[in-house]
Amino acid sequence: MLRRLVIGFGAVSLCGACGAKSTGFDWSKYQPPDWHRYQAQDVKSDGGPHATGVAEEPNAARFTFGDLKKESDQSLSRRLLGAAGQRIGYIDRHTNRWEYYRSDDHAVESIDLYTHPDALGSQYGLCGTEKYTIKFDEDGHISSVSVENRYGVEGSIFQRSDFNWEYYYSMCESAPASHAPSYFPASDSLAAQDLAMLLIPAIDLAHNSGKLPYRLTCHGYKQPCRGNIREYLGSLRLEDIDSFDLRNCPLPGGPKAVCFTIKTGDGQLGPFPKTITVKGSTYMNNVRVDSVDVEEGYTMS
Repeated sequence: MLRRLVIGFGAVSLCGACGAKSTGFDWSKYQPPDWHRYQAQDVKSDGGPHATGVAEEPNAARFTFGDLKKESDQSLSRRLLGAAGQRIGYIDRHTNRWEYYRSDDHAVESIDLYTHPDALGSQYGLCGTEKYTIKFDEDGHISSVSVENRYGVEGSIFQRSDFNWEYYYSMCESAPASHAPSYFPASDSLAAQDLAMLLIPAIDLAHNSGKLPYRLTCHGYKQPCRGNIREYLGSLRLEDIDSFDLRNCPLPGGPKAVCFTIKTGDGQLGPFPKTITVKGSTYMNNVRVDSVDVEEGYTMS
């Protein structure tokens, strides 16, 4: 089994050539990219076996690999979450890990369940879901259940007027449940809207050529950041976000300013994880990115 050593962040080397704030850039004239480029993605099957029915006389208190393979979504959701299981629209059975199970009687390790995407209310173009992460002990009994809200782009989040709310609500209802695993974490729907409205332009402008209109820096651990941080940012997708945090994010700019920190690459080997702090403003839907600061760790096997 691989043993991973994650090297922490520190006050270390600065990538001074990553990018500098460009003077004279008129954010009021910036045209946001097509929202479809950042729409939540359908989660494709990896070709593994699929449940075809209810497991024979399942033990309600114990969950096994056989249940993952044979039990229907409806039955499995109900056994795991009780009445709340009726709200589940998609189950991630972690088929990419099935090769590690020794037999059908082997205890389940973990499973993720998602409610069907739903409208948030006032964050136009974003839909929300609840993610239930359930972990099991070595006997297959539930050891922990955690719930978090996640959000995805399913419409034109940069629209400033003529909001068609009737379409928005039906849009979330018609979004495939299989989009839910690619939704990103945020503390609430307002934070999710700020994240999308700032991070998408930051990614878009990093992806394109030309001088960046915001400050981009990268700190590595006892050495310069590895690779091209602008190229990494330009290829980032919203589903790459592992966690979201509002702590340790000072805002000298007052109530109009927005600041958040995301983490990407959790569990990956090499120059990961990356902690990315974004500052700017989304006041009155007028987007302005001021800075993107990256702290790069390093994970060794």
